[in-house]
Amino acid sequence: MSYEGVLEQSAANLRQLLKDGEEVIGYIYPHTPLELILAHGLTPSLLRALPGVPGGFEESLQTFACSYIRNLYSQRTNDQMPSLAGLIFPGNTCDSLQNLFDVWRFRFPDDTIFRLTYPVTRHEKDGSTVKYLTTELQLLSEAIEKSLDRPFVSQYFERAKSLIGQFRKDSQYLYGARLLDPSVLSYTDLCRLARAFLTTPLPVIGSEIYAITSSVKEKMKDMGFAGTVDSILRALKTRDFSNIDNFEPIIRPRIIVTGGMVEPQAIANVITGIRGITDSVLVLDLLSFGFKTAFTPPLVTKGTPFEQMAKSILSSPGEPTQEGLIHRVKYLESLFDALQIDGVMICEQSFCDPDQFEAPSIEKAASKHGIRTVRIPIDPELSDRARMEVRIQSFLESLSKS
Repeated sequence: MSYEGVLEQSAANLRQLLKDGEEVIGYIYPHTPLELILAHGLTPSLLRALPGVPGGFEESLQTFACSYIRNLYSQRTNDQMPSLAGLIFPGNTCDSLQNLFDVWRFRFPDDTIFRLTYPVTRHEKDGSTVKYLTTELQLLSEAIEKSLDRPFVSQYFERAKSLIGQFRKDSQYLYGARLLDPSVLSYTDLCRLARAFLTTPLPVIGSEIYAITSSVKEKMKDMGFAGTVDSILRALKTRDFSNIDNFEPIIRPRIIVTGGMVEPQAIANVITGIRGITDSVLVLDLLSFGFKTAFTPPLVTKGTPFEQMAKSILSSPGEPTQEGLIHRVKYLESLFDALQIDGVMICEQSFCDPDQFEAPSIEKAASKHGIRTVRIPIDPELSDRARMEVRIQSFLESLSKS
């Protein structure tokens, strides 16, 4: 299915929900607690930057606003967003998102908007970050109930834990299987499944992902790779890559895509648009709407619902402004050799300072391991797609010759 087709399919599912009378809360940050929204009897839907959105409405935004933020603002100004019961903004993540919240509140005063403020760090040992985020989640829950008259229902919460937990478990397995044999499931299909679920997290979509995961598990078992996939998954979750079972890569070259809030489906679309190239060369992404979303840990059973969600969020693969550069680069270096990576494609969302500032550190880390890198500037409209394709093709050709 084409990129445009995937966009239309996910949008159609959302439109049908709204037509059926469901109330939807939009969110734009990958570590938003979906379980909390579902526990209030509402449907969470990830708002994405869309290609083909007319600009010219960004005069209210600061000059540092990235292309992703500008695209979201233009969607709202052009009335291209779905009819939302509310919209959740993050706080303490980046200046662009903070500015968007402030401008949105002023420009669209009739919109119901909420803000969930995250702690500035995730590595305090005294438990203060958990307590802080737990309180913030409680305040968000109270604000939703007050504004939308939708109370937090424990039964809904338990149902949401099961649904979201199974989605993450299945997605994680698919990521692990592709690291061993990327041909077992195309990256394009993996992105399509994740996008569909995050746009409308319905049991029917979760069931489709579960069925595909079960099929992939059977293939891995038949090929004698079940144990190796399990060891890869343990390594990705624990960040310890010393005990991965040895394996011989089936397809070369093997590249990783890094970046921030970049649309994985767009990356897959660009790669498959290059003649003679398939997305099997892309064995792993470390993107916010891909890997970082899938590898958010499941909720534990101990503690209040808000404490459970806080611990899950704070244990997830982090963002530049929270987890810290040292931790992310160390993680990246540890998987280079263990997963036999040949190249790193660094996607840079236009004007996204947090991600672009760390690009030199990623290049330096890769160079230490003899791994080549390429920077790919990108915006939601794929306005420079032809040049992107040439750079990626040249990069892959250089890897094939080495």
